[in-house]
Amino acid sequence: MNKFKMKFFYTLLWGLLFFSCSKPDIFLPVNDNPGQSGVKNISQVYIFFKTNRNGDTISEMHKNQIISATHYVVHIDRRLPVKYIISDLEWLHEKRHRKSIHNIPGMHLYFSHIDSVNKTMRLNVFDDLEILSPFYHSRIYVKKYARKFTGVHPVHLDLQKDKLLVNDTAFNFPAQKTEISNFIYSRSRDSIPSLLILNTDYRVSYNRYNYLYGFLVNLDSSKAVLMHKQFWYNPKEL
Repeated sequence: MNKFKMKFFYTLLWGLLFFSCSKPDIFLPVNDNPGQSGVKNISQVYIFFKTNRNGDTISEMHKNQIISATHYVVHIDRRLPVKYIISDLEWLHEKRHRKSIHNIPGMHLYFSHIDSVNKTMRLNVFDDLEILSPFYHSRIYVKKYARKFTGVHPVHLDLQKDKLLVNDTAFNFPAQKTEISNFIYSRSRDSIPSLLILNTDYRVSYNRYNYLYGFLVNLDSSKAVLMHKQFWYNPKEL
């Protein structure tokens, strides 16, 4: 089978899998970030936006079809504020990394989104994402564990509903993506990439978070690397 036919086959397979498993009330993030496609051997996980009898927002994760010896592709409704998906992501992280004869090395966790440029689904890895919430902010963490950050160049990002702070400089994300990447790259020193430490107001929508996450993990890794520990915070508790 030539490369063109292989690409067509995997694109068709993705479409069939998504069509057969998706629900009408899930809305995936849409943005122009790149990502992987054509990943084989997957379990698809859906985290839906729901409201309870009182009208309160809740998340609902469908996890019964997860097979340990596969990649987990996690589809999350873009309308959910991130605070509602913390426990779901923690559960997935623990299951993915649990020592088991069924887990196979090299299997990943992926966030999905719709690529607005190529009109197809893309995936970004989040294997090592660890959420510290809601009491820490990255500046407090770096100060408390200063020895861990000797010789690195931390850049503190704070994603809010109306702006993105990068070392306290405010940017309009995503409108100022070029300015943001240039600012981040300028903080790299001595051929050591900047260490990006992400804080997220936990009222922010998953759509906005997914856009920023994909943007950061696709930056030039020789100049900037996203720290696996992240800080999803309740602004009332800082």
